[in-house]
Amino acid sequence: MKFAAPGIGESGAPDALNLDHLLADARWQQLVDLLPDGIVLVDKTGFVRYLNSAAESINELLRVEAVGQPLTQLVKRSALDCEMLLDAFSDGAKVNQVIPARNRQSYMVNTRCVRDWNGEVTCFLIIFRDIEQLAKLQAEAHVNPFGGEMDAGPMGDGDEGMVLCEQTSLQVDQALKAAALGSRLLLLGESGVGKTAFARLLHRRSGPASRPFIHVNCGSIPETLFESEMFGYERGSFTGALAKGKRGLVEAADGGILFLDEVGEIPLSSQSKMLQFLEDSAIHRVGSTHAKRLRVQIIAATNRDLKAMVAAGTFRRDLFYRLSVVQLTLPPLRECPDVVNRLIDRFVTRINRRRPAALRFDPPSRRRLLAHDYPGNVRELQNLVEHLAVVCDRVVAVGDVQEALYGSQNAGELDARPLPPAGEPEVGDRRQLKDVVRRFESHVVQDAIRRTGSKRKAAELLGVDIATIVRKSRPSAV
Repeated sequence: MKFAAPGIGESGAPDALNLDHLLADARWQQLVDLLPDGIVLVDKTGFVRYLNSAAESINELLRVEAVGQPLTQLVKRSALDCEMLLDAFSDGAKVNQVIPARNRQSYMVNTRCVRDWNGEVTCFLIIFRDIEQLAKLQAEAHVNPFGGEMDAGPMGDGDEGMVLCEQTSLQVDQALKAAALGSRLLLLGESGVGKTAFARLLHRRSGPASRPFIHVNCGSIPETLFESEMFGYERGSFTGALAKGKRGLVEAADGGILFLDEVGEIPLSSQSKMLQFLEDSAIHRVGSTHAKRLRVQIIAATNRDLKAMVAAGTFRRDLFYRLSVVQLTLPPLRECPDVVNRLIDRFVTRINRRRPAALRFDPPSRRRLLAHDYPGNVRELQNLVEHLAVVCDRVVAVGDVQEALYGSQNAGELDARPLPPAGEPEVGDRRQLKDVVRRFESHVVQDAIRRTGSKRKAAELLGVDIATIVRKSRPSAV
C-alpha cells in the first residue's frame, strides 16, 4: 500500500485513526522520551504527529515546530540530509541508510510502516540512531548492531581487527607515528594479507571512532565516472546529474581517513586532479569554481609494483611520491607461521557459532595447514577452513586437509607419506634434492626473520650476509 504525497490529504489535516489513542497516553510519551534513538511518527497523509526528545536533538528541531507540519517541512529544516525520507514515505518502503549531519556526525535511519490487525497502514515510523553510540555498543558486545555477525575482514579478531605477528605489530606502531604527524601512508603487500584490516585498525587506534572512514576501491569505479564520484559535482553539471548535486567520496572523508584501496588502478587521466588535492588539500566539484579545503588523512594500498608502473608511464611519478611518504610492506602469511594457528582458532570459533556440532582440527591436520605456503594469504586460509567446515562432520583429519589443498586424485598418495614435523619441508617422490634443500633453507631463513624481526638481524643470527637473506627469503626461493 502506497501513501499519499507528504502533507496532502483529503481533509488537508492530519489523519487521526488510532494514533490519537496512542498519543493521548502520557505514560507512552514519557517512556519513548527515555529512548536514546530518535523516534518520529508520521500519519498516512504525511503529517508529523510525534517526535521524542532524541529526535528533537538529532534534527535540531523543536517538537512544536514539527508536530502538525508536513514531513516535507521536517526534511527541509532538519540538520540531517534526509531527503530520502520523502521517497521512502511515498513508497511505504523499508530503509536502512547512514546519512550525515551538519556537525559531521552520522546517523543510521530506519523506516517502517506500522499496521493494524487487519494489515492496514496506520502510520509511518522513522528511527534515527547515533552511529558513534552504536560503535561503542559494537566494541563492547562484538556484534553487528545492524543484524548478523560482525566480520572484521580477513585478519579480523575482536577489537583489534587483526591477528598481529611481531613484524606487523612494529608496523602498526610506525603507522600510528605517521598518523600523528599527518604523514601519508602507502600499504604494500600481496593480495589477501589484510591491508584493509590494517587501515581500519589505524582508524580505530589513531582517533575518535566517530571520524569518517571512507574505503574507496579505485579499481571498481569506471574511468568515466571517477572524477565525479571522487570529487562530487554541482547541480546541472552534466546530463543525468542529481538535481541537488552530489558530495564526492573525498569530501565525505573530511575530518577522517580516506582509504584509497587498489590505488594503482586510478585512471591516468584522473591522477592529475588527485595530485592537486594532495598538494593543496582542496577540491573542486565538477562544474564548480569554488574550492573547498578539507582535513583528510590519506592511506593508500596496492598489491601492484607502483615503481614499475611509474617507469612504464602508467602511474605519475609525482603522485607516487605524494602517496608514499611512509611505505609499509605487510608480510605474507607464509612469513608469519605463528599467526596461522591463531587465525584457525578464530575462524573455527566463528564457524562453530553457526554449526549444530562443534568442529575441531586434530594435530596432524593443523601441522599440514602450518606447512602450506598460502599464496592467497589470509583469505585463502579463511576459505579453506570454511570449506572444511562444510565437508567435515566434527573432526578435521589430515586427509581432509590434503584433499582440500591438492584435490582428491593426489590426496591418497599424499596421505600415504609420513607427515613431517611442524616447520620442516615435505620430501616428495618427485622432488629433487636441490628443491628440498632450497625449501629447507627458505624455512630456516623465514623463521630467523620472524624471530629477530628484521632481515639484517636474521643475517647476523645465521652468520651470512644480508644479500643471502634477501635472496633466499623471496617467494621464488621456496
